[in-house]
Amino acid sequence: MAPAPRRWRRVTPAATATMLLIGLGATAPVAAHATSPFQLAAATSPTPTPTTEEGLRKSLDALNEEAEILTEKYNKTRVDLGKAKKAEQAAAKEAAALRAQATPARERLGRMAAANYMTGAPDVIFGADGSAEGLAERAYLTQSQITTVQALQKQIEQAETAQRTAEAKKAQVEKAAADAEKAREAARQKVAEVTKRLDKLTTTRVSDPRSGLRATVKGSGAPADMARKALTKLGSPYVWAAARPNSFDCSGLVVWAYAQIGKRGLPHYTGALYGLGSKVPRNQLRSGDLVYFGGSLHHMGIYLSDGKYLHAPQTGDVVKISKMSDRSDYAGANRIS
Repeated sequence: MAPAPRRWRRVTPAATATMLLIGLGATAPVAAHATSPFQLAAATSPTPTPTTEEGLRKSLDALNEEAEILTEKYNKTRVDLGKAKKAEQAAAKEAAALRAQATPARERLGRMAAANYMTGAPDVIFGADGSAEGLAERAYLTQSQITTVQALQKQIEQAETAQRTAEAKKAQVEKAAADAEKAREAARQKVAEVTKRLDKLTTTRVSDPRSGLRATVKGSGAPADMARKALTKLGSPYVWAAARPNSFDCSGLVVWAYAQIGKRGLPHYTGALYGLGSKVPRNQLRSGDLVYFGGSLHHMGIYLSDGKYLHAPQTGDVVKISKMSDRSDYAGANRIS
């Protein structure tokens, strides 16, 4: 005896499929209105730039601190932007995968809706016999297909919402990064302006009567001030291992000059001095940077400007200005502030 057919609530599958397809249209994107999470300070100073050396030094200290703060804010936005881009890419990938998963089921419902619309007969969809049992069975399968597509569409909508949220977040962080970069660049320009003015007030020109070379010490700060002190010892004799006021070896001259500006206790050894401070590329040398020569760093001097440096060369010679181009064994440079 055949089992009794299951009883289902009467549905019109093709009509339901048609309405579902209308409801499964592309969701229109919403515009994101986001403000930058960072309120960056303006990098320009509202007060006139000082004209005295003391005033310029104070202004430069304050501007350097501001520039450092803005640089760190900019660095944070770069990290945030990297995370936002990854989140946006992941959300877009998830939404695309769900849309691809729902496409075959949508197409099946579309074909069924089109067939029913063209014929107006349920037997075209559910079977040629048109029996009640066959109709009920196929109606169940169709309703199940509709439920599956509806569940997928819900997931798609959630994924697309997440994607739009991620896109808005990325745009927000991109704007914050751009704002931070503008503020940082404005601060750097202000620092450069004040530094240029300070350099003009703190330029020292000197001539070496023995070598006939002229050099300039530009700028302020510990390295430049140290170089000026060392220049007062032009003509002092070279004495091995000496760091006295009237005789020096190459590293002894540096140790003595730094002590004159309050930085005492530096190691009297080229290798140890090279390990201090920060390394400086040759094309970025400034007055007061320390330059080193030889594979074993057996000699060093104090950079002045324009490819010239001050040093205590060797026994029988004196502290003098020389050209760096005269040496082929340049090994590196550092800056001790």
